[in-house]
Amino acid sequence: MQTLDQLTGTRRYSMFVVWYCADKDTRESWEEFTSKNNYKNMDYKYAEENYLLDENIQKGIKYYMKLQHAEKMKNIYDKMYQQALNGDVQSAKYLMDFSKDFFASDKTSELDNLLSGIDLGEEVDDDE
Repeated sequence: MQTLDQLTGTRRYSMFVVWYCADKDTRESWEEFTSKNNYKNMDYKYAEENYLLDENIQKGIKYYMKLQHAEKMKNIYDKMYQQALNGDVQSAKYLMDFSKDFFASDKTSELDNLLSGIDLGEEVDDDE
């Protein structure tokens, strides 16, 4: 939550981001959220018109959704793993393809990346 607080600027905005990104079918109503989190008399239209346009809140939403995506991908991976163990060939193929992309190491090493930005200052001889 600290990272989210840093991105949004306040815990108040972070709580809004968490509520906003929650599944609409299972999250508490706006009225419940506002009364629990001391958003006195703030209507959703105001939050929609002001909070959602705030650059820091947008960064917070993007960050939080990325966290949610990682969790969802883990759940899919776990489900496919169980199905593959039960003999599902398509699930096993999915895991193999996923592993190639997700667990593949970068084409260039970290050392190569560091060295690529260094000017070695080699001078070319004009006599040659």
